[in-house]
Amino acid sequence: MRIETTKLHKDKYTQSYSINVLEDDRCVSTARIGYVNSVFAGKYIKAMTVGGVATEPEYRRKGYVRKILKMAFDDAINKGACVSFLHPFSFSYYRKFGYEKVADQLIVEFPIDKLSHIPRESALYLLRGDNRLDDVIKIYNEFALKRNIMFHRYDDRHFFTNPDRFKGSTYIWYDNNRKPASYISLSVENYYHVNHMRSINLNVYEMAFTSKESLLKLFGFMRMFEGENDTVKIHNCAMSPEIDLILRHYIHTTYKRYPDLMARILDVKTILESNTYPQGKGYFRVNITDDLEYTKGVWEVEFENGVGVAKRVDKDKYDVSLSMPAFTQIVYGYDKYNADVLAYMDGVEIFNEKSDFFHVFPKRYNGLFEHF
Repeated sequence: MRIETTKLHKDKYTQSYSINVLEDDRCVSTARIGYVNSVFAGKYIKAMTVGGVATEPEYRRKGYVRKILKMAFDDAINKGACVSFLHPFSFSYYRKFGYEKVADQLIVEFPIDKLSHIPRESALYLLRGDNRLDDVIKIYNEFALKRNIMFHRYDDRHFFTNPDRFKGSTYIWYDNNRKPASYISLSVENYYHVNHMRSINLNVYEMAFTSKESLLKLFGFMRMFEGENDTVKIHNCAMSPEIDLILRHYIHTTYKRYPDLMARILDVKTILESNTYPQGKGYFRVNITDDLEYTKGVWEVEFENGVGVAKRVDKDKYDVSLSMPAFTQIVYGYDKYNADVLAYMDGVEIFNEKSDFFHVFPKRYNGLFEHF
């Protein structure tokens, strides 16, 4: 058995490679590793993505994926990445490696005639090839910086202009100052019945907006499909609570939430210091249990005026002890956690219910358009 790496893609902004386990010169286990800039608490941090994990059936349960991930974690630390993300085939499987759920995929579905309270809007421009592509990227990045986990985009032409990756159309809305303010990516889903096309859904894959007005314009554009489509189905909108605020006919709206994205923290100090803390002074100690030497141990945080300083200390007293999966989910604000709630979470021991730890990691709106 030997392990080798193969470069897949590298340019000014992105890089990816595969880690392969070989037996008799045959690849029997593999994973694709990438690096991106991801939003955390309103700022970008470097993140490692893991995708395409696969092992031939007869070579499973030999620890090959564990070897691959250990190699990837070490490389991530050397490259300055402080968190790793993946879309799991099994949450319990990847929890063994320190990952935990941090984001869901939310699908909102409603009859198109329930948008009647919003004026129709037709003044959107179709993205054609590279034309207006920079405007789409500008809108996306302004939108994404206010949403947790979202990846920074430098060049989306491989997504929006490659029919193998995206089969829909993207339309852009500009405000009165001709500033690109919102875009929507969608497709019409229908089928041929007897002698005409019958509607299924107007599928909305991405909605990025920079103001209430720009969001309303996207909903107004959906109304241009009335008569052609009966139902609107908005995918990937867990990071956009504003969408729900625009809707009015909730009894006709369905919400489907699917567990989606897992994360595991690789650089505790950077994550703790990247968090936005309350304006007053505060202090806490957290013990992290993990298989990785560079993450486990007692971490002490002092914060003031929104800024925190973290350091690992040689202490045997702390406010709370957390497994890495629990620590990751809490820090990423998958939900609102206090001492009473955390008492039910696996891998958690609480020693000081009044600790500032329970007040510094708010619920955040986590999400991602990409599937890697």
